[in-house]
Amino acid sequence: MATAQKKHQHFLKGEAVSTVHWVRTRYASYMPSRKHHRVLLWAVFLFFAAVIAFQLAYPYGRGLPLASISGIDVRLKSHDELAEIIAKQFDEAKLKIAVGKDKSVEFPLKSAGAEPNTEEMIKKLSDYTLGQRLIPGSILWQTRGLDELSVFYANKPFHEYISQKSKELSFPPQNARLAIEKGVIVASEAVSGSQVNSDELLAAVSGAKIRPGATTLIEAPARRTKADRTSADLSKVRIQAEAALAHVVTLSGGGQQFKPDKNEVASWIVLATDAKGDVTLSVDKEKIKAYLNELNKKIGTPAGQTDMTIVDGREVGRVTGSLGKAIDSAAVADQIALALMKAPPAVALGLPLVDVQPGIIYNSKYTATQAGLQAYLNDTARTKNMHIKIEQLDGERWMAAARENESIPSGSTYKLFVALVLFDKMERGEIHWNDPMLDTTVAGCFERMTVASTNPCAEKWIADFGRQYINDFIHARGFSEGTSFTTGSANQTTATDLNKYMKGLNDGTLVAGSYRDRLLDSLGRHPYRYGIPTGSQGVVHDKVGFLWDYVHDTAIVQHPRGTYIMTIMTKGQSYAAIASATREIERIMYP
Repeated sequence: MATAQKKHQHFLKGEAVSTVHWVRTRYASYMPSRKHHRVLLWAVFLFFAAVIAFQLAYPYGRGLPLASISGIDVRLKSHDELAEIIAKQFDEAKLKIAVGKDKSVEFPLKSAGAEPNTEEMIKKLSDYTLGQRLIPGSILWQTRGLDELSVFYANKPFHEYISQKSKELSFPPQNARLAIEKGVIVASEAVSGSQVNSDELLAAVSGAKIRPGATTLIEAPARRTKADRTSADLSKVRIQAEAALAHVVTLSGGGQQFKPDKNEVASWIVLATDAKGDVTLSVDKEKIKAYLNELNKKIGTPAGQTDMTIVDGREVGRVTGSLGKAIDSAAVADQIALALMKAPPAVALGLPLVDVQPGIIYNSKYTATQAGLQAYLNDTARTKNMHIKIEQLDGERWMAAARENESIPSGSTYKLFVALVLFDKMERGEIHWNDPMLDTTVAGCFERMTVASTNPCAEKWIADFGRQYINDFIHARGFSEGTSFTTGSANQTTATDLNKYMKGLNDGTLVAGSYRDRLLDSLGRHPYRYGIPTGSQGVVHDKVGFLWDYVHDTAIVQHPRGTYIMTIMTKGQSYAAIASATREIERIMYP
């Protein structure tokens, strides 16, 4: 037995020696004979192995080492951080459409119905496949920068907006004109007209490379038409203008005498073109009144101010100001205009004074009452184009609202309703968190929809569920017809419906259990916290929405002195305006 074991061990040892001998033989046959060549070859091998190891270890889904957005370094940025930067760059992007040097219009890109392809741009900045990682040095070949926004345009708003801009950039030819500059008659040459076709402009804007966070210049495809009249055709009216300029004006009042200089008188004389294209001479009475207003500071008496105090929308007191005295500028302007158009060249006029009523200053105040809160909402909704609804869930349990039932484009707040349908499908076992979806999973898509607030996953779910199905589903749960996914170019909702949703999320009657926990987690850590969270003193779970010039925020606010639900929907405002309104609302509710 021992002898057999020894023979077996001897055999294994021989096999090992043979293998080592084989490896050494092959190594010697393939490797260079000189030692320094072998060292160099090993160094090259180890270098490339280290490069590949680094590339394999580079985090997936993060901004690549050389990635940037319009010069902003985004290496190692997460998906949510990239989405936030892209959203800001999109928000700051503008278009300037010009017709040569003659006319241009400039406006925010989002006003034209544009929306960013955020996921596509994130993929460009972070996508690095396993196959690429196995190629030495490939990390240096990846995307170096995002210098062009990937956007798409909502069909109806885009067409309507571009149609409006094509009209603004279309104008008839302008004949040569006379003007008065520094008291001297100057002739300007004719300007060709412009005719911009809406469809051609639409194609030009659609195909433009949009710069992130900057203004992109687009030359409008315009057809130019020549003017009929040149500066040589204006000799007759030029003589009339020079005669008007020769007048010397003297004005007397309040024991003082005033003589406007030549440049001042020249600013009152207007050379214009009538409907027939003929140049005409007239006098700008408003310019004369502006000059008389300056004289009024020297001989008139300022009127006082009537202070009117408004508390919670009602006048509670006023202090009436004193009467003032001012030049009767309308009468004097008429007299001067008449005198400048005829002989003699010397014009002497008096400056009569008339009574001036005191101005009114409105001092609006809002008491720390439900009436005060309602008055503030009424004023804010009217003056700042806002739709607001507030409900305290404890304490005084105040409720106040203004324009709360008006249905307007929802922005990304519609994703709350998509999540509601998704949770129902999951509860039925039709969808699971680990199911594959787009380039991620259902869980990954939910994260993108609720935290980064990008659109592809939400749009895929809308397509899968069906717009009418979503409408029927949410309406069956008590939401109004003002919330709709079948209205055309944009989903719609109301402040009332968003408040209803957030209240049901807070108390678990609408979304419960792990679904509730997951959604609240997303609403508490997204990056777009410039509205209600910035203005509030409490802990805020909110969902923002931004589309075109609509900016919204709906939230559950756990203030140190009570919990409340609030939705603020705006058009033409900003998150700073929402934050400001939030601060004032909390001042009233929790003084």
